[in-house]
Amino acid sequence: MRKFFSYSLMLVILISFGYWLGSSTILEGTKISDTISQFVDKLPSNERVIVEEVPNTSEQEQEQEQEQATSESSTIISTNDLTDTDEIDVAVVENRVLELLNNLRKEVGVSPVSSNDQLKKAANIRAIETEESFSHTRPDGRATFTVLEEPDVDYSYQLAGENLAMGTYYLAEKEMAEWLFKGLKESPGHYENMVKKDFEEVGIGVHYNGENLYVVQLFGTPR
Repeated sequence: MRKFFSYSLMLVILISFGYWLGSSTILEGTKISDTISQFVDKLPSNERVIVEEVPNTSEQEQEQEQEQATSESSTIISTNDLTDTDEIDVAVVENRVLELLNNLRKEVGVSPVSSNDQLKKAANIRAIETEESFSHTRPDGRATFTVLEEPDVDYSYQLAGENLAMGTYYLAEKEMAEWLFKGLKESPGHYENMVKKDFEEVGIGVHYNGENLYVVQLFGTPR
């Protein structure tokens, strides 16, 4: 047992020393450096949360851009110490994201957005779709806001906007909502959508696939 502990301690020291050598310039250009770099590249990296937004658009603009959905920015936040969970209460995530959204709007002096059932249906569709394709182009190639034309949605709008966020699930529901919202808030494009005074309604969509949590904010101003 003592011998096994000694070997384990030695392995930790060697790996740490290897990281130091790999990141320094002492062995740059040597075969040893190349070997260390190949080993480090094979080690697992941190899990990440990614947020992505599409600029708000009017219905007329959307009709002109059916062939291409536009994305302006993305933000990546690293996290460690991940744990697994089998089930979550998505309603807790939805409600907390909506609460944080309206708190933010209050802070900047704009009216709160109300939750809209049709936008919520559309946001839930988009949350599921982003598991297949984390993009503002839908999996079938159509532009983002065609989801508002789905038979079960049929939301007629003057203005619409979408924010996407996803991350490995590793906290309780409320904390996950806060963590993802923080990522959205720190990205200028997402922030602009969230505090835009012209938006009147929102739908919050949440999808969990057993590993990653997907959150969609779908903003709208009805006709």
